[in-house]
Amino acid sequence: MKKLFLLIFPLLLLQGVNAQTLLTEAENFHVKTIDGVPIWLFPILDDEEQIVVIDFFSTTCGPCQDYADDFQRSYEAFGSNTGNVYHMGINWGNDNQGVREFDSIYGLTFPTVSGSQGGGNIVFNQYQIQSYPTVIVINTAHDITDQYVWEPSEENIEAAIIAAGGILVGTEEFEIQQTQFGFYPNPAKNEGVISVCLPEAMNVRYAVYNLLGNRVISGEQEFSQQGNYTIPIHFSQFENGIYFIRLIAGNEVFNTVKFVVEK
Repeated sequence: MKKLFLLIFPLLLLQGVNAQTLLTEAENFHVKTIDGVPIWLFPILDDEEQIVVIDFFSTTCGPCQDYADDFQRSYEAFGSNTGNVYHMGINWGNDNQGVREFDSIYGLTFPTVSGSQGGGNIVFNQYQIQSYPTVIVINTAHDITDQYVWEPSEENIEAAIIAAGGILVGTEEFEIQQTQFGFYPNPAKNEGVISVCLPEAMNVRYAVYNLLGNRVISGEQEFSQQGNYTIPIHFSQFENGIYFIRLIAGNEVFNTVKFVVEK
């Protein structure tokens, strides 16, 4: 059975610098999978209350081929779209048969949308995708919490999803073994969110520091039971620049996470 482990996100800084979708908030779209199944984005987010993870890919792209299995393993790890996370692939440029062959070669079973017949090309343009593969994560508030998971390894994809509130299959709340935390979005504008998963009731303290090592904001919150929680942090008075978050949960001190405020 898969357990939750401490996840720190050293690549989060890169998503602001090298964002491969220029959007920070999701736009609704309607596509059809290679099997003709219609997909509307917002009903998945709003009605099903699932986090959506999209792999924008091309069937002829070498890195897309190399990382296809990583996305498949992430899809399976979060319950094959039966949990609180929904994985899908959106193709550029090929038709249903071409994408079907790609799926067959690499053993992909998550929903995929072709570029020319399923509406994938339209969504590529709508989301202003700059290159492929581009994996993005959208939370249920319609925020694109990760604009570019790179490299799109299983570990990095899972870390980005968990930071947005995703729960791995086999890790129901009573089975959580270790505390984990993440921060999104990165870069942040006027507000950011600490995502923390607790194995038991505990006190959580956090502090934000600037590049000079000065503490600019801190907070504390008591949680009465185990589970997944979010702690909002407001940056409206912050200047643009690089900052660091330090988290203490119970008696456990976590590594510092770097993030950017960019208004």
